[in-house]
Amino acid sequence: MHEELWQGVHLKVQHADFFLKQMGQALQPPERTHQNVMLQSTGVIIDTAWQRAFYAYFDAFLAMTRSVAEVINACFGHDRSPAMKAWFDALDAGERTRRDAFSAAFKAGHEAFQKLALSNARNVSMHRSGVAPVTVQTKTMFGVMFIGSPVKPLPIAHSRPAEIGGSLPWESPLPLLPHWKDFTIDEKPLFAECGDYLRSAQALVADAQSIVRTVHGSDALTPPP
Repeated sequence: MHEELWQGVHLKVQHADFFLKQMGQALQPPERTHQNVMLQSTGVIIDTAWQRAFYAYFDAFLAMTRSVAEVINACFGHDRSPAMKAWFDALDAGERTRRDAFSAAFKAGHEAFQKLALSNARNVSMHRSGVAPVTVQTKTMFGVMFIGSPVKPLPIAHSRPAEIGGSLPWESPLPLLPHWKDFTIDEKPLFAECGDYLRSAQALVADAQSIVRTVHGSDALTPPP
């Protein structure tokens, strides 16, 4: 039942999964086309613009994942935002009662999801500083550590450091492209945290489906505006 209302919820989960995968794709080296191979053989560093893509995808991942809980509550419960008030007040008394019952049963899971670390990171990025607390630390073959963030980009290339002799005349700069394991958020592995956050959203959907079956059963629901 209520398949139409679940479509938007599942779409948000799919979008979150897509953006998480795109974060990984953004860290891939340049495609080995004939032209790229020729350019690289001459020492040209090909900028993949991974930083612009990676952090944009991460912001989108946070937004999509965090929205799952809100879409669920709007579709099956009582969304108390001002924009929804007139719509909710116009529903029949039976549906309003059931929606209130759903929100009451959904409250604990909803609030727990809102308190997760990446829910807070989303709030920081979308409503506070505008920058999620992500850090990248990557070490070169010469042992030099580079540290970056969404607002502190890494260089696209590096050379032999002066303390070990500096670059030799025939040496070309080397590309600097971090590994996915080089990223952290609040000192925790970023990709592991993202995976856990997405699984938490999926678990929230499963819990909501159980509550919907209990509270709404086969009764009709009015789609939100």
